Amino acid sequence: MSSSPFLLAALAATAPAAETVTAPTWSFHADHVLGTSFDMAVTATDPAQAQFAFAAARAEIARLDAVLSGWRADSELAALNGSRTHAASRDLFAVVQACEAWRIASDGAFDAALGACAPGLDRVARTIAKPADARLDLDGAAKGYVIDQALAAARRAAPCATAMMIDIGGDLTCWGDRAWTVGVSDPAAPQDNAAPIALLRVSNRALAVSGPGARDVDGVSHLIDPATGQAAPRRQAAVIARTALDADALATALAVLPPARGVALAQGLPDVEAMILDEAGHRHETPGWASCQAQPPLPADFALTIQVDLPKVEVANYRKPYLIVWVTDADKNPVKTLLILGTKRDYQEDNYVWWRRYGRKNPGLLDALAKPTRAPGRYSIGWDGADEAGKRMPQGAYLIHVEASREHGGHTYQAIPVQLGAKAVNAAAPAQDELGALKVVYGKRK
Repeated sequence: MSSSPFLLAALAATAPAAETVTAPTWSFHADHVLGTSFDMAVTATDPAQAQFAFAAARAEIARLDAVLSGWRADSELAALNGSRTHAASRDLFAVVQACEAWRIASDGAFDAALGACAPGLDRVARTIAKPADARLDLDGAAKGYVIDQALAAARRAAPCATAMMIDIGGDLTCWGDRAWTVGVSDPAAPQDNAAPIALLRVSNRALAVSGPGARDVDGVSHLIDPATGQAAPRRQAAVIARTALDADALATALAVLPPARGVALAQGLPDVEAMILDEAGHRHETPGWASCQAQPPLPADFALTIQVDLPKVEVANYRKPYLIVWVTDADKNPVKTLLILGTKRDYQEDNYVWWRRYGRKNPGLLDALAKPTRAPGRYSIGWDGADEAGKRMPQGAYLIHVEASREHGGHTYQAIPVQLGAKAVNAAAPAQDELGALKVVYGKRK
């Protein structure tokens, strides 16, 4: 079970765009859920779908808390721990069975029975047998199972949603047609808002962290090494896996095992990547861990400038052009609209590339950014590397879009690809119809 929370670095980011519609992402938060916090994000064009998903997830979490909680005297787990043989519900049996499978796979590093006699499982009758004085602790896997089931319930309740993320107290799972950027917190940092030790891009996978955290007392880990019955060393393990249950259980095991053995275990499992931070702060990673990491943010001392030439077209009844300049990522997901010249909405909609993909879903941008049309000439537009919400974007591939239309005239749209990182970049596009030459310069601020 994770004790170090993930930082939701991109919870409110927009989802991948369809050809003409960009679905927003709706964010939800609740406290005192399974004794911790609950965060959820749902990408859907219809806000009702997002609400349905959130309500279904909350209901499923509450249902499973009554089954799996080790802190409630009235839970089914409590009934199991108070008996020798128990006819289990489907959910309780599934978690106990998974715990037993992980005990075997981890050579005892993960053990719900804490080194005592393993429970007997009758898969046909779905009964669980154990010594009367033995107690099962499912904390290392139960929360992951709850997260998986909550996501499944949310997807059933909101079939039109295109992406979801559920985070309960630091364990999370992601689904859908987008990647989510999340951070792994630094166990050595004294501040809750300290920079994460790793930024990850997660798509259709789960993440869990286990190790030092709020449940520790006087610097002693709350995790128990089943082999010794003593507190485990103060290591932190972060795991990416197919399901939250698997990530949760494996992270618990890796926080107990010596780092070399932990990496070897994770490396031998399909679709698993892991990082272990040992007592000295040294990192031990599976070979594929690096490929899961997100790009660092754009340098704060860098800026991008777009130079746009608007030509004077020699025609009768000339009208000044309507112009829009905006930035998207390489998949054309909108990042920020930088300039809107032209205040009349009817004519502004003639810039249909921007309008269909972005503008009509964000009508307030016209009111906030639109300025009167201007005479032909050279214009310089800057971008500081932040999105509409002010969050600094990661290094990587972007598209600079420039679109112009003119009453009684033509329409021109150009997109310039740029790779933005720690090095200066120059890019350009030749003149075309309503647009003159375009130039993009990226580098240190002057």
